[in-house]
Amino acid sequence: MISDKIISPLQSVNPGGAEKVDWDPSAKTAFVITGEYTDDKGGQVVAVDYSNGYDQGVVVAEYYLEGDVSDVRVSSKGLVAASVFDRDTREGKVEFFNYEAGELISRGSVDVGFQPDQLSFTKNGRKLVTADEGEPLDFYGSDESGQNPPGSISIIDINNKKPSKSAVDILYFTKNNSYYQNNGVRMYGPEKEGNNNFARIDLEPEYVGITGNKTALVALQENNALAEVNLKKGKITGVFGLGYKDWSGIPFDTTDRDDGYNPTVKEGVTSARMPDGIDTFKIQLGGKKQILFISPNEGDGRVRPDDVNFEAEADGVYSYGTNSTGAEIDSFVDPLSLTETIYVYDQAGIGSEGDFEAEEGDEFFITKKYGVSSDDEFWSDEVRAGKLEDFGDVSNYDSQIIAEGRLKTLADQNDPVTGSLVGFGGRGFSIHNNEGEVVYDSGNLTEEIAAELGYYPDGRSDDKGTEPETVEYFSFGKKKNKRHYIAVALERCYNNGDEDELGTIVPIFEVVDINAADNDDRVKHVATLQSPESLSPEGLLFVNDTKTSGHMFVTNEVSRTLDTYAISQADLG
Repeated sequence: MISDKIISPLQSVNPGGAEKVDWDPSAKTAFVITGEYTDDKGGQVVAVDYSNGYDQGVVVAEYYLEGDVSDVRVSSKGLVAASVFDRDTREGKVEFFNYEAGELISRGSVDVGFQPDQLSFTKNGRKLVTADEGEPLDFYGSDESGQNPPGSISIIDINNKKPSKSAVDILYFTKNNSYYQNNGVRMYGPEKEGNNNFARIDLEPEYVGITGNKTALVALQENNALAEVNLKKGKITGVFGLGYKDWSGIPFDTTDRDDGYNPTVKEGVTSARMPDGIDTFKIQLGGKKQILFISPNEGDGRVRPDDVNFEAEADGVYSYGTNSTGAEIDSFVDPLSLTETIYVYDQAGIGSEGDFEAEEGDEFFITKKYGVSSDDEFWSDEVRAGKLEDFGDVSNYDSQIIAEGRLKTLADQNDPVTGSLVGFGGRGFSIHNNEGEVVYDSGNLTEEIAAELGYYPDGRSDDKGTEPETVEYFSFGKKKNKRHYIAVALERCYNNGDEDELGTIVPIFEVVDINAADNDDRVKHVATLQSPESLSPEGLLFVNDTKTSGHMFVTNEVSRTLDTYAISQADLG
């Protein structure tokens, strides 16, 4: 059942960008990262003061970092940490700060693995764990070497007196391929053949969940897997796949060309869960207290270069080259050489490298060496249903999906013999035990909620639907009266009735009986956070004020806003 309870924000602040957030209770200050370069100076850590109330947040300090900033966390000791990486090489580090008298004061940095995407402190603040994603670079799949830095997990033993002297242990995935594949881990890429240690460069840590001080669970999104890390021993103790969501009997929409939300039941379709911002919590399950993790099943593919540097403004023949005549309509640094400049002309025969045809709105990735390319020229693990005929017989696949021709599927997972199609992401969230077994799955509930509220993103029906980006666990009450809640950020949703297509929704669910025999009786929808002027929720953080009340922070990537909401147990029924 879908709840009609709507909770509106107390305030929406624009700190210049808003991707992730954490909170210092002693300073009553939220710390937000802006993400990619801001004003060409670098990414930022921004301090927002709420000492006058959660409806009166004010930006009081900012600090620019050289690179893309991906996350920020505050330890129980008050130490602020931000992960940052070089946008070209992906080399990563963690920058430390103290917040004093309204200023962010640098305490130095330590090097970690490539492209730290997210970080988490242990409860006691003695260790910091980073998920070093090590995503492939733009020319992955081309003839260029060194395009796939290794993914890793960094464990930092915090030196609170001198944070820049903190010891760092970087853990890599060093077992041979068969170990991971036997455990259900997805591995796929142009370097796999003949490489028995492919996992070292293929596995991509995305997000860290820590309950207490001893164990970290790390989502490996593109690999549809989870890693378990013993923080005391500093070892990866296991990596296991998260399985595939079976859509049998569950209606969902698989085309963006049907003018709305029109879910139907399909045959032979599963989805790789591929979680992003996981969270963990403890609860009684099967007669004993267990640590469970919540998986927001967003889905993510690998497409390279996944970038464009020229868009045609009109139909016609264009030319490009490294020669400038003064009549060029666009110019940019060659993304491969990083030294030469590419010039584009709206006439044939002028550019020294040649001509190309384009229609208005066509997008290209242009280099001197590889010429005029598409954004998936070098590598893609996606194949639309309409292109499956290029790979052979499609008669065993679901006839509606083939007729629509729109669903994006995993190129390495489809099976034309059995008719099994595999999509990206579970279009919802699931709860798992520490061995990866599914304890609960939301089915199509997040899609139904979005549609009921007029926020369903039909333009994403062919892809990953509502795209649950991250989850936040929180609770009210103690011991036997403790009640468990999960907030789920739906990244792609927007108000279908708004001409600017703004609007953020974050449904809240209560874990009512995790031991119930029926999956649908274990969790229920109790309320939805709704912000009409924001868009694309990226980060969630709940702060308890009392045993029965607190406040939720929501960062919104596209609108660059930070929203605050007051939530009480009475609001949630």
